[in-house]
Amino acid sequence: MNELLTSPAIVAACLLTAAGGLFWWRRGVRRERERLRGAGYSLIHELKAYSAWLELLRGEPALGVEPEQLAAAQALRNAGAVAQMAFPQLAPPMLRLLQGDNHLMAYLRQQSLVQPGDRGYCQIRDAQEDLIGDIITRCRMLLGEHGQPWRATDIGSEFFNSVGLSTSF
Repeated sequence: MNELLTSPAIVAACLLTAAGGLFWWRRGVRRERERLRGAGYSLIHELKAYSAWLELLRGEPALGVEPEQLAAAQALRNAGAVAQMAFPQLAPPMLRLLQGDNHLMAYLRQQSLVQPGDRGYCQIRDAQEDLIGDIITRCRMLLGEHGQPWRATDIGSEFFNSVGLSTSF
């Protein structure tokens, strides 16, 4: 009986089975990590698009359009969906970001033009930028990346073009 358990064919079969199982497990872990990284980059992109939109609002007339109908509402909804599906641990800061957006939309409804030095708008925007920075930092930590900290939106035209917004600066 012991000879059967120690035969080279049985040992080789057990080793091959273990190696195959390890290979498939590592492949699954790698795929999940890639899926999570893709979701993280998507979340960061949507948050940057929202931040860029906030910067565009500075000094722009409301034009009688409801703020919820503008492109940022979609970027924020997309970010919320990605965070909910892939990063449930980001729910508290995402909730604060959505509440801040509601506060911003209420403020914008009361204003016909946001002036560059408008303290109310600047305070709301700064709070939103802080939340965006916090979410991006947490997302990068969840992805295992510890790169440069978020420094608000660089409002270069190539970023606006990449998110489908035109610039009129």
